[in-house]
Amino acid sequence: MSRVNQRGHAMIELAVSAAVMMSCVAGTVQFGYTFYIYNELVTAVGNGGRYAAMRTYRSAGQPDIEKGEAAIRNMVAFGDSRPAPDALPQVANLKPEQVRVEWVMDEAGRPAAVSVSIVNYTVDAAFGMFRFTGKPAAEYPFVGRFAPSESEP
Repeated sequence: MSRVNQRGHAMIELAVSAAVMMSCVAGTVQFGYTFYIYNELVTAVGNGGRYAAMRTYRSAGQPDIEKGEAAIRNMVAFGDSRPAPDALPQVANLKPEQVRVEWVMDEAGRPAAVSVSIVNYTVDAAFGMFRFTGKPAAEYPFVGRFAPSESEP
């Protein structure tokens, strides 16, 4: 084959290989960012779950239980049970309403464990959106103090 017939092949090869390479780089960036955010969520849920497992469970009334769960949700979202009004979330765009707290009670009505998970959290990656519901999640045995007659401060 003469060199005249091969003219322009380098440009075609460059265009095809550049498209493949850019697709690989974009996919890697998207996966890496999503994995990074998921890892941040895992850390926040774990810290919130440990906090919930060790805090005093006050249940003088339903409002006290709801206040306690709000403190746990704030701990997951902000890293503080009573965040400042201008506090930034630990994970981008995470709201306390996206944290689910569920208590596992024993036969006597005392907390045996606490489960913390994320619901309806969306990661807006470069080329797509990923929704996390029920994951990440953590369950810890309750080791805190049970105070059924106390009210939340």
